[in-house]
Amino acid sequence: MRQVIFRSGRRLLAGLLPLLLGLDAQAASYQPPHPALSLLPWDGQQAELQHARDVIAQAVLPPLETAVPAGRAHASLETMFSSQQGSWYFEPFARNGLFRAIAGYQAHHPQAVVISGGSLTLEQLSTALNDPRVLKRHKDGYLLSYPLVIAPGAALRVEGSTLYLYTPSGTALINRGLLQLKGATLSSWKGESAGDTQAPYRPFVMAWAGSTLHIEDSHLERLGYNANFTRGITTALSPQQPTSTAPARVLVRNSTFNDLSTALELQHARARVQGSRFSDQQQYAVDLKDSQVEVLGNRIDGVQNNSGLRARGQVSGLIADNSVLNTAKAGIEVVEQQGALGIRRNLLGASHGTGILLNQLAPDELRPLLLEGNLIGNTQGSGIDASNVGGALFLVGNQIGNSPEYAISLRNPQRLPGRLVLTGNTLGGIGKAMVRVEGLEQIVLGGNRFQGNPVLQSAFIGDLLPVQSQVLESTVRHPCLLRVDTGASAPAAELLLDEGCKG
Repeated sequence: MRQVIFRSGRRLLAGLLPLLLGLDAQAASYQPPHPALSLLPWDGQQAELQHARDVIAQAVLPPLETAVPAGRAHASLETMFSSQQGSWYFEPFARNGLFRAIAGYQAHHPQAVVISGGSLTLEQLSTALNDPRVLKRHKDGYLLSYPLVIAPGAALRVEGSTLYLYTPSGTALINRGLLQLKGATLSSWKGESAGDTQAPYRPFVMAWAGSTLHIEDSHLERLGYNANFTRGITTALSPQQPTSTAPARVLVRNSTFNDLSTALELQHARARVQGSRFSDQQQYAVDLKDSQVEVLGNRIDGVQNNSGLRARGQVSGLIADNSVLNTAKAGIEVVEQQGALGIRRNLLGASHGTGILLNQLAPDELRPLLLEGNLIGNTQGSGIDASNVGGALFLVGNQIGNSPEYAISLRNPQRLPGRLVLTGNTLGGIGKAMVRVEGLEQIVLGGNRFQGNPVLQSAFIGDLLPVQSQVLESTVRHPCLLRVDTGASAPAAELLLDEGCKG
């Protein structure tokens, strides 16, 4: 992949620096300011970067494993209500097809299996219910045909077996306790006749705040459809739950997710997703909102409609060492997010949009956003595309190549206060300028490598265009760290530098 990304790049020669003053076609409609330039000490910048890393590291998750409740649980059939006191965990599904699907299978008022007061395996649950209309042996496991609710303090353990969820009957798993999948398969089954399916319904898993979901060495497929809380595996805090309710605890390890609407839609959660594979997702592979997360070492390949991974709201933690390929939008999307978040060492490529998309953000010293060590290539849009972004943004040590647009683009319609740190990046094989920045007060540059055609291509466009030659002289020919203040009203003075970066 690294060879593919940079196969067309050529090293920038110091002797060709003066030729990098050519204007990009997009520059004609934009009137850049007159920036002021100043040198910064590298040790101060390294301290600032390390502080951002340390703040992100402090968002470490506690252990998420939960003890299985003692004793054998009780299983019963109970009447379902969609809008009655105490039935809040069914209310969101009254308008999105669940009850309609149930009515096609159950001739009486809808009922659900409720597990309470202990734990059960599938075999124990089948014995307790003793009703093949609800749960029966099927192929290499069991077929569930009724919705199932795991009450607080109870657990369902699916271990070394397969649980099929019957699509035409409106099957779903509603978790308020512990749902544990170990060496298991969870899949929908629509029956022998496709005509029995209540389109667009597919079974799903909903884990409300306060619950625990543990998926390890398991396979999940053909779950979820594009409606609220039904896209696959979802966590959320209900408006009927106290705001003090603990976040859902989600632990996913070494598992595979194939053909879900959104594999993991995690809201109000503490989640660790590690070493898992996501393929052929419809909306997103992992969609995060208002959660503390660690998404580590996963592979995402194939998202039909949107991005591989999205972070919104109060999301903090680490997204690292993932491979995200073949997405319709971005590899990773961060929008209207607040919280200390690190996006590090990810491999992002072959997207129909951008590698990393940033929008409506204002990170700061206490809630930094750090993009470090990512390898981005073969995208149809820019490698990193940011808009309406202020605050403190770190783009450090990334490799970006083979894009027909920009390697890095940050464009604000209105000038915003903030600081963009661009250090140690390697950019090459880019169709337009390497870096476009418009509408941000301050840019810090140093140690970047540009691999391209110095005669035909600008390194910078936008706010950096008027000082392009000075920036390249200071940061490419000389190993300096340069601050560009774009809000200055006077033209920049010429910097005369020696090899020690002293003016």
